[in-house]
Amino acid sequence: MIIQNLQEYILEAERVAKEVFEEIHSWPELGNEEFKTSTLIGRKLKDMGLAIYRPLATAVAADIQGSGDYKEKRTIAFRADIDALPISEEALVSYRSRRAGLMHACGHDAHAAVLVGLAQVLCRMKNVLPCNVRLIFQPDEEGEGGADRLIDVDILEGVDQIFGFHVKPELAAGTIGIQYGTVHGESRMMEVCVKGTPAHGAKPDLGRDAVYGAAEFISLCQGILSRDLDPVKAGLISFGRIQGGEAGNILARQVNLDGIVRGEDCQVCDLLCERIRIIAKGLSQAMGLAIDVNFAQGYKGLVNDRQSVEQVRAAVPKRVIELNQKSMTVDDFSSYLQVVPGAYFFLGCGFEGRENSGLHTSRFQVNEECLAVGIETLVRICMNTLYQ
Repeated sequence: MIIQNLQEYILEAERVAKEVFEEIHSWPELGNEEFKTSTLIGRKLKDMGLAIYRPLATAVAADIQGSGDYKEKRTIAFRADIDALPISEEALVSYRSRRAGLMHACGHDAHAAVLVGLAQVLCRMKNVLPCNVRLIFQPDEEGEGGADRLIDVDILEGVDQIFGFHVKPELAAGTIGIQYGTVHGESRMMEVCVKGTPAHGAKPDLGRDAVYGAAEFISLCQGILSRDLDPVKAGLISFGRIQGGEAGNILARQVNLDGIVRGEDCQVCDLLCERIRIIAKGLSQAMGLAIDVNFAQGYKGLVNDRQSVEQVRAAVPKRVIELNQKSMTVDDFSSYLQVVPGAYFFLGCGFEGRENSGLHTSRFQVNEECLAVGIETLVRICMNTLYQ
């Protein structure tokens, strides 16, 4: 469909999006604390004449009704996550974080800005919009996951399809990365408690060393990946926190470990968890320790719907780069795809001719030129709905 004045609308929306991006970036908020962020987003949407609603304390949603000329309108949803990370920013930008120890190091500020920009454009072209659109600004993607809580309060009621996206510094601004099938893997959160018997460091035979047991446990778990997992399958076992002991000259009574199991699908995760349990049981017997392991479901694998990916490709075909590598990162957008079909794609945000710091790093920086590209891609997905 040829859209009159589209580039003019996108330029206007880009200015709004940049303002939103820089304001959100300068005041990052952690998951479920996004009060200022959600208030700003809500105010911008209201200024456009949209009625907003707050399905969660720090979530914002709004519906845009398409043209009445299309009687069989579908409803498309777009998700943007809005939370930040506990990272101290080192990127030298004029709008850098004004909150010590907090930073938008994953680009969620850009996601929110693009969605606000989309709203700006669609509000200018309701008379030709062939679908209904739901905008979802989601809290707490980095924490326990806001997606499931939004689903529980029926955020997807009446939705036929959903799209999400994520900035990607490895791709230059101006490009869109698409991927068919599995994009992100599945995860399980893991808590391990190793209990021993304390003793003087000079008399180790009188105790059972929980630190030694924890070290052996970590080491043996890594062997699962090289000896129990099919070499063509992807999986990871990571321990990110270890805590225990009382003093350097005392055998530790207890050590606690926090970790995560990742797999390309649920079958891989199940295998790794089962092998970890077996190691814990055997090592407990061998070392005279008590090793308790508890798993909690993390995020499900993120699997794209093929037709939805094709819609992204058709929206901006000259910008598209097809990717073909499974990632062991996770995203709770996968929860939405358990309910309705959709696609998750990547918005290139890198600077050409220079090194780009990765996501979740203190020097991560978004090339703001990607905002207009993101807005245009989402607009064209909406307009192409008529031909699906």
